[in-house]
This record gives sequence, structure tokens and C-alpha cells, in this order.
Amino acid sequence: MNKKNVASFFAGMAVMAVIGTAVYSAGHGGAASSSRLGDRYEAIENKLDTIDKTISNYYLNAEDIDTDKLEEGLYSGYVAGLEESYSTYYTPEDFADVMESTSGSYSGIGAYVSQDMNTGIISIAKPFEGGPADMAGIQKDDIIFKVSGEEVTGQDLSKVVARMKGEAGTQVELMIYRPWEDAYIDFTVDRAVVDVPTVEWQMLDDQIGYIQIVEFEEVTAGQFKTAVEALKSQGMEKLIFDLRDNGGGLLDSVCEILDVVLPKELLVYTEDKNGYKEEEWAKDDDALDLPMAVLVNGNTASASEIFTGALKDYGVAEIIGTTTFGKGIVQSIIPMKDGSAVKLTTAKYYTPSGVCIHGVGIEPDIIEEFDRESDTDNQLQAALDYLNQN
Repeated sequence: MNKKNVASFFAGMAVMAVIGTAVYSAGHGGAASSSRLGDRYEAIENKLDTIDKTISNYYLNAEDIDTDKLEEGLYSGYVAGLEESYSTYYTPEDFADVMESTSGSYSGIGAYVSQDMNTGIISIAKPFEGGPADMAGIQKDDIIFKVSGEEVTGQDLSKVVARMKGEAGTQVELMIYRPWEDAYIDFTVDRAVVDVPTVEWQMLDDQIGYIQIVEFEEVTAGQFKTAVEALKSQGMEKLIFDLRDNGGGLLDSVCEILDVVLPKELLVYTEDKNGYKEEEWAKDDDALDLPMAVLVNGNTASASEIFTGALKDYGVAEIIGTTTFGKGIVQSIIPMKDGSAVKLTTAKYYTPSGVCIHGVGIEPDIIEEFDRESDTDNQLQAALDYLNQN
């Protein structure tokens, strides 16, 4: 490490921020123009130089030192100093993987994963049927304890996902904790190219359509529109949206889907630290004019809460299940010139009626705890019962 590297780190950020797939100016209303470190540069450089010399003089395995990793560790550690679980530093490789994961096709284990931001625990939300994880025997609600021998609890979810991805035909070692068996289980999973099925649908009895959205990615809006048209062609009269275990995704994606469901109304708005507001509106008056219900649970978060909050505010759907996670803040990914990026919390979002659900969540109209011991999906049955009575 040298002083040039230290100075380049604190020199500033690129001018574009990504929220979902939309791109914004990083300044739009008053971003700080001077460095937070001010005149501390020299002291920081001197201390880093001392640490670097100490490592050179005393570290036992000096021949194994990767200077690139030392440098990346500096940047990562600086952002980690915010002590905010949603903010992180991405190496160029991490950033490329994050951008790939929103495209709807990648090579990996074939499973949706979610993270409890209170405990840092990462678990399997849903393995893709017939995918690598499913074929290996990994199940829904399995907890991912280690990836390639390294414990991942509390790590940034995007980085953990990136480590599970890799070239098709290669393998990744996972240690899973299965709570209902109180057992740690080792799996070797063969990576494969996976086309992400973010939307699944079917026609249930009594002409009730069912659409499950498992995350909001670039491909989701197109898959959603296909599902709606297919169900309409089959004579759909009522509709259930299943957003249980949907941890969120892209702002543009959920807004494009809400545009199909709602008429020309305010869908959501964000407000940053400087009071700058950004509104998202439906673009036309086309809407789904039929009785609807939304299934949610404690893992329904972020973009899926935007969807749920909009339908609840306009009174067009009954919300059924358990209180949602309560993530009412927006993260922006801000690229650097060298291909790396920083993800920071930059704004709060508000439902159309002006409610910020962060730390609170959305309480269902009908509270129905999931019964894991039941032979049927009792929450889905509650939605069916509601629609059949209305």
C-alpha cells in the first residue's frame, strides 16, 4: 500500500447513482461538496504507512500477502465504519455480479435467498424446482451457514450471492443449518445457468387467479404481464397476489407492475436528506378492476412493501397474512471510475398516503399466522375464503 492509493480512495465518487434501474445525479439537491475527513488526510496516510511497515516487518506469511486485497479491505472497512447494515463497498467483481443478478439469467445454485437484517441470518426463500439447489436436496427455510468454508451470517447478501454464483459446471460447498431438524448439513452444489422465474401463476377454483412474485428484477414486469394476460384469457374473475418471502428488488420493476394494477395514481415517493422528493406515478388509467387480495409475511420487504402499501392505500385489495418486514429506505449504488461501487442508504420512501413504514411494516387487514404443520396453505386458504365471500 502507498500514499497514492490512500489519496485516490478519498478523492471522491462518480456522479451517477443507481436506484433500481433508474439513474440519478448524485447531487440533485445538495450533496456535500467537501471531504468529511478534511485536514485529517496526512494523519491517515501516516498511520496507514506505519501499519503497512509493521505488516512488512512482522507478519509471518508475508509471501502470501495480496496487496490488491489489502487495498480493497481499506475501502470496504471505511464504508463498514458507517455501521449501517444496508451500506457496503463493492469491488469491481462484486459490482459486476450485482448488476448481473438483476438481469434474470445467471450461473449459480438456482435458489432465492433472503436475509433477516436484524440477525444477519441468510436463508433459502425458495429453491427453483429442478434447479441445482433443489436437486442437491436443499429446502425452503434452510439457513446458509457457510459458503466455501466461510461463515456468511451478517455479511452483505449481494456479496454472498456473488460467491455462490460461478461458471456453469463448477461446484460450490455449502453448509446448511436446518432448524426443524436441529442439524448442520454439508452440500456440494453443481452450478448451472439459471433463468430466474420471478413470476409464477395458475388459475385456482372459482375463477380465482393466483400470481406469485418472488422478487422484482428486470424480467419481472414482462413475466407479470404475461401472467395477467394468460389468466384473463382463462376467465379470471378475482386475483390473489402472493408476496410472501419477497425481499424486494428494483424500484422501476415494481412501479411498472403497479402501473398494470392501478389507474393513473401516485405509486410511491422518496425523500432524501435534503428534502428532495421524487414521485413515481402510474402512466395510464388502465387497471385491474376485480376483487384482489395480497398475501404477505415478515419477509415481505422493500419493493414488495411498495406494492402492498399502494394497493392498501387505495383500498383495492385485502392484505392477508402477518406484518411485513418494514424496510422503508432506499439504497443507491454509486459507481466508481475503476469499476467498483458503493451502496448507501440515500432516502426514505413513502406510500401514496404519506406513510413511511420503515421499522414498522404494514399490518394486514386479516391477520393469519402461517401453520407449518398444516397439510394445506392456511394463509392462501384465508385469501380464497375472503374472495369467495366478497
